[in-house]
Amino acid sequence: MKRLKSPAELQKLSLPQLEELAGEIRELILTTVAKNGGHLAPSLGTVELTLALYSVFDFRHDKLVWDVGHQAYTHKILTGRRDTFHTLRTLGGITGFPKRAESPFDSFGVGHASTSISAALGILIAEELKHTSNRVIAVIGDG
Repeated sequence: MKRLKSPAELQKLSLPQLEELAGEIRELILTTVAKNGGHLAPSLGTVELTLALYSVFDFRHDKLVWDVGHQAYTHKILTGRRDTFHTLRTLGGITGFPKRAESPFDSFGVGHASTSISAALGILIAEELKHTSNRVIAVIGDG
């Protein structure tokens, strides 16, 4: 996992490498949540989904909208917060949810709102008005 410099590099990994990475991410999530608290099941439930999304889409341009923020721990780890993930949900640490001020990969700040479809639609309309070809993906559900 430490060899990854950007999420775009996931597109170059083989299936066995992605499986190994999924295991490393699960271990980091388990260790951190055991120490700091957090939402374990939803985040463990989206490890492979997040790796698959980042293997297909380019979220430097495309937009990823989470239904509830506690699904997004793998997303945080892949988008430049791996080295600070141990500070999850601590004073001065990274948040437990996507936060636009925290990363350019957090296209929508969400907590427990279950608003991914409406938020993604709004973002898509904005992208169309800007005449971009960026895609918008909504992850729906809680775990």
